[in-house]
Amino acid sequence: MVSNINNNDLAKNQSAAPAAEPKNTTDNNNASLKLLVTKLDGLTEQLNNLQAEFQGKLKYDQHKEKIIDNLHSELQEYKNDLIKKLQQPMIMDVIHAIDDFNKLTSHYKQKEPADIDPQKLIKLMASIPEDLEHLLYRQGVESFSSSEPTFNPSRQRAVKTLPTSEPSKDKTIAQTLRNGYEWEGKVLRPEMVEVYVYQPDTTHPEIPA
Repeated sequence: MVSNINNNDLAKNQSAAPAAEPKNTTDNNNASLKLLVTKLDGLTEQLNNLQAEFQGKLKYDQHKEKIIDNLHSELQEYKNDLIKKLQQPMIMDVIHAIDDFNKLTSHYKQKEPADIDPQKLIKLMASIPEDLEHLLYRQGVESFSSSEPTFNPSRQRAVKTLPTSEPSKDKTIAQTLRNGYEWEGKVLRPEMVEVYVYQPDTTHPEIPA
């Protein structure tokens, strides 16, 4: 009886023992593992390449930014030098004008008031704006005074008005107070003028017939 039980138990244990994996399955697992390792190595290489490319681009961008900054600095320096060269003739003309005015002032300081000719002094004073306008002319700036009787707001500024009872004079120029100035066709300062403004005469109303 005992012998039968042991034999039965032995048979059960043998049937319950795991079967050995076939050789083909092991080979497939090894091949899959190798393929996975190969793919991981490939991804690692790609990441390294991307990192190297990124670092190279970063260095290139930094170098490009440095070049742009240098070019900007050089351009600004060139611009400043150009402005100075353009301004230098104007500055020298102003210096010469100051020298002339100082010389004129020194000359009249040495004279007695009784020895000064008022008409000559007025003439000399009138020559000052003429000299300055000549200075501006050398820089391409010209004065102008319109010969047209009608007020032109694009080239003139009405700083005073003069009432008139004549409708035909409305918005026409009464007189020029200051010349205008233009540079290469562009108005720098409009001509200052006095303009007629029509106002009906109410002091003598018409008597209806």
